[in-house]
Amino acid sequence: MEEFVVRGFLFRGWSESFLGPVGAIVLTSAVWALNHTQYDWFGRAIIFAFGLVLGHLRWTSNSTWTPVVAHSACNAVIFFTLGRYV
Repeated sequence: MEEFVVRGFLFRGWSESFLGPVGAIVLTSAVWALNHTQYDWFGRAIIFAFGLVLGHLRWTSNSTWTPVVAHSACNAVIFFTLGRYV
């Protein structure tokens, strides 16, 4: 759900504003990372970097489904390799 809100709704609106696509990628990545309050600042920095990747995927593919699938795949890998409470 968060991908549809952040990369679908927010990215679309902000990329068409004065921010442009690159500014929208950075801003949505920051919002996404700050929303993950269960992690420390290092964890949020990693989430921010992953958000940049997901934002780039959203921009280049022009589809919200690409980052949705990438995010789901990443969560599945983390779940099966590191466990539920990472």
